[in-house]
Amino acid sequence: MRIIGVDPGLVTTGYGVIDANGRSHVAVEGGFSKTRASDSLEFRLKAIYQDIREVLEEHSPNHMAVEDLHSRYRNLKTAIIMGHARGVVVLAAGEAGIPVFHYQPTQAKNLVTGSGRADKLQVQRAVATHLRLADLDNEHVADAFSIAICHAMMSDSPLANAV
Repeated sequence: MRIIGVDPGLVTTGYGVIDANGRSHVAVEGGFSKTRASDSLEFRLKAIYQDIREVLEEHSPNHMAVEDLHSRYRNLKTAIIMGHARGVVVLAAGEAGIPVFHYQPTQAKNLVTGSGRADKLQVQRAVATHLRLADLDNEHVADAFSIAICHAMMSDSPLANAV
């Protein structure tokens, strides 16, 4: 199964594509879409959408796993903007006919690092180790890979199939 994990953000949207075969997970590609704060919202969302669409076309994943909105934003406006970014990512998947699964960041961190409170550096190191990557220096790409790994683990779980 090929999975794309996405860490949506208005400034930086990370993505990580993995091939999952049982408990084996292999990195296919990781990267990010970056927008400029000086651009208007509609152009930033269009750029994210186009970038994710290109990745979907190139790698043809079977599933998309997206980081869900955090449960506690200090600023309501931040949550709304994050919802916009998530929306265009999910739209790209829908357009491509790819089912989307949503995971809380703490769930992915817990599965990948053993702690739902792991910091960014711990996630980067754990993902790099899990995927046997020499280095993983972008936190958004690491988060996206962690979401993809989370989905692979959850999909492979007997508990997920029992529901």
